[in-house]
Order: sequence, then structure tokens, then C-alpha cells
Amino acid sequence: MREKSSSHDGVSDWGDFPETVLHFDSIPTVVVDLRRHIGPTVLEEIRGTGLERSFGIVTAQDPMGVTQTKDVNAVLATRLRTEIAELHVPYVRVEACSPDRSHCEQSVAVELGLQQLIDLACRYDQLALFWFDGVAFWIVPARSANARTRLPVSR
Repeated sequence: MREKSSSHDGVSDWGDFPETVLHFDSIPTVVVDLRRHIGPTVLEEIRGTGLERSFGIVTAQDPMGVTQTKDVNAVLATRLRTEIAELHVPYVRVEACSPDRSHCEQSVAVELGLQQLIDLACRYDQLALFWFDGVAFWIVPARSANARTRLPVSR
């Protein structure tokens, strides 16, 4: 997702991040629109993916918000999935997309501690990651000076 330059309202600092729609690679596919509150049905669907506790969603694509070629992004995504698989922790592939799906980033939802996830996102030069605390999603900065933000944001 893309980050915009700082503003004074604290919300638009995250640019397109709060507009993200998550598509979990599960059967059936679980779709979570981060523009909306997580209700009991969506929470149950998330748990059905095999993620039983708090987790983060990290991508390796488009480091520092700079668009890369399809080939470069494919290599980065494969490298990240390989690293996660070697940790032997629960994870699910996720596509993090704009609402119209014109921009998607291959990502991984993984059960790791928040600091481990921040370190992982930093290794792949990511501005931020999404964190699910069991109740709500958050945008958590990795290589960004923006504030941690609970989703959905109020406009």
C-alpha cells in the first residue's frame, strides 16, 4: 500500500493503507475490508483460516512504497514466504488490495510477536504492517514515522 506525506489530521498520513481489503488464501476465501469494523461473523471466518491468536500481515513487495516490476515483486514475495515457512509457525497467504483490486500486494498473515513482525517488515524495507490483536486491525509502523493507527479510521 502507499503512504502519503504527513498531514495534520493524523489519519491521512497513512494514505491508502486504511482502505485495504484483505483476501485470505483459504477455503472458502475470507475477505476482510479494513474500512469496516470486525464483527463476530468475520472474526469466526478469520479463525477458520487456522490463525488462532493475534497475527500480523507483512508483505515484501514494493519496498518503501516504491512500485517494483512484477518480476521483482514475485522474487520478494517468494523470499518472504520461504523465510516464514522456515519458522514453522501458522501462516496464511493474503492479498492486500485496494478496494477496486487495481493494486494488490502478495502478503503473509503470520502468528509472530509484534516486535518480530516489525523486525521482519524492516528487513524487507516495508513502511508498515497490519496487526490483528484479536479484536481489531491496526496499522503498525515499521520504517515509517507515522503513528500506530487502529482500523477502521474515522473520517
